[in-house]
Amino acid sequence: MSNNLNSGYKQWHKPNMSETARTKQGYYKVKNKEKYIGDSKLVIYRSSWEFSFMKWCDFSPSIKHWSSEPVRIPYYDRVSKLDELNKLGLDPNKPKNWVKKNYHTDFWVEVDKGQGDLEKWFIEVKPKHHLKKPRPPKVNSPLKEVKKFNRQAKAFLINEAKFAAINEWAKRNNCKFYIFTEDQLIKFGIIGGRFELPNRNK
Repeated sequence: MSNNLNSGYKQWHKPNMSETARTKQGYYKVKNKEKYIGDSKLVIYRSSWEFSFMKWCDFSPSIKHWSSEPVRIPYYDRVSKLDELNKLGLDPNKPKNWVKKNYHTDFWVEVDKGQGDLEKWFIEVKPKHHLKKPRPPKVNSPLKEVKKFNRQAKAFLINEAKFAAINEWAKRNNCKFYIFTEDQLIKFGIIGGRFELPNRNK
């Protein structure tokens, strides 16, 4: 992988380090720089879970190399402009009316599986409730619930498109794609222990 992969994206999409940010964000200081592929000064965590994952990659002997937000994967967003398409009377099922966007998956890691067996993974860190298909509200539900469902449904469909794109890209490049929810993060000891963001920064 290139040492400058996706650095332009990270230079423009800086972390939101304000007190009002929804998640804890900042720059991670890589300790074992020989393991990191890319610009070690542009390692951005966009949640406390991502910080923990970075620290795990940095210090875990099973991780031989790693990178954050390493690649840009194109995908088609079929839902963000649904309202606009409906108003214009355009068919939202036609590919020409879809929006082409880029997805920046969270991590790439090279994992030592033992006995010289190395695997390359792309990892997305995501709360598992973001992966559940939202349930439609009941008939005559308050408008607030309907709007909430519409937001969640759009986010779910966009994530599906992103994950399908990175999964296909990973297969073509002899890699695997995994989503790490809190279940995997706890299983690997990434959260709930020594890799967590220090309390003074929370």
